Amino acid sequence: MTKHSFSRRALLATFFIGAVSAVTGGLSTAIAAPIEIRYFYRAPWPSSEIYANYLIDEWNKKNGERIHVTGASVDGETYKTKQTIELASSNPPDVFYSWEGGRAAEIIKNGFAADLTPYYEKYGWVKQLVPAGVTLATFGDQKYFVPTEIGASVVWYRKDLYEKLGLRVPTTWDELMANAEAAKKAGYWPFMLANQKKWPSQFMWSAILVNKFGLDTYDGLIGNKIPWTDSRAVETTKIMADLAKKGYFEPSFNSIDVGPAMVPWSQGKAVHWYQGSFNLGRFRGDKPQCCVVPMDYFALPAIDGKKPVMSVFAEDTIMIHAKSANKDAAAEFVNWMISKPAMTQKLAIDKPFPSSLEADLSSLSAMEQRLAKDMANAGSFTFMHVDHATPPAISDRFLDAVQGVLAGAMSPEEAMKTTEQEAIRIRGKLQ
Repeated sequence: MTKHSFSRRALLATFFIGAVSAVTGGLSTAIAAPIEIRYFYRAPWPSSEIYANYLIDEWNKKNGERIHVTGASVDGETYKTKQTIELASSNPPDVFYSWEGGRAAEIIKNGFAADLTPYYEKYGWVKQLVPAGVTLATFGDQKYFVPTEIGASVVWYRKDLYEKLGLRVPTTWDELMANAEAAKKAGYWPFMLANQKKWPSQFMWSAILVNKFGLDTYDGLIGNKIPWTDSRAVETTKIMADLAKKGYFEPSFNSIDVGPAMVPWSQGKAVHWYQGSFNLGRFRGDKPQCCVVPMDYFALPAIDGKKPVMSVFAEDTIMIHAKSANKDAAAEFVNWMISKPAMTQKLAIDKPFPSSLEADLSSLSAMEQRLAKDMANAGSFTFMHVDHATPPAISDRFLDAVQGVLAGAMSPEEAMKTTEQEAIRIRGKLQ
């Protein structure tokens, strides 16, 4: 676990208070110790740690004598288990990272998250933030987190390979499949999947279900109104299985992780990669702007004539612990995190996309700025992916099952049956 140590100024202030107290018999109240705020976050990227340290250091330079912040972090995978331990401890963090959707709902249900509605009103966060993020933060009539990073899932494609193969950006699913077949015949992998950690395949699965059967179907599935054994969920899983059988994914796609997958992507072995915008951190490489190879994006195209829906979600969010004794001070720090200077600096240190509408996006490439506008113009939240939308027990079973289907180890029907069995254990049978 990485920790951000107390500042020298704060330690000297504490020593001075003790000295004055000793001399005056504890009667002096001229100097007050700063309020201490503990910030616990996940650091999935090296830049995540650098940016978090920037946020903490800059805050403490200006406000440390009044409100002093210390930080602690773990990597992205460890955070999934460490978060619950930290939140349930006798000394929980005041401010902490959270996923949205079902995982956020679990935290709220367990009484760990403070209602941030008063702070939304005090600081005007509704007008400041991307609408999709505000929608996601709302549970009932209350808001429980502040989004700090907005994401979208799109089809990334190699522009140079499209030009070489004479392909055009598809506007329908059939056109996308035709492009995939042309890529395969030319010796390229139609799609990069990189499904070693199991979560990547859900991106395409969710998008296919939404765009083939409608957003209401997906909402019903994750909202416990439609069982996982529903024919539409099974059909979506079959489509994914067919893509694998046709050889449309890279060889050994269940054995390669997203990070190492950047090597064949950079080498031009794959033509498409349906992934989240957070991957821009990898696509940039050491460049200040995207990308290390010629590439662009398009939303998953229409299926069966339906209007395409692009996934827009909150990649990073911040909560304040319900048991924090210093919620007002914690909210001040959170307000700094989504301020224009902090959000603009995020682009220089970390990766797109900031949740604030006020962030200066001029440092981004034209393609990245276009995607930022697409997300802001989405109006409200569209859909997140399964491991964000459902409790971990259900999503873990789902991800295991889909990986098994892609490997040919189980049928789509069996995969959705085992997912529904776990869902019943967690939420009971549907009425």
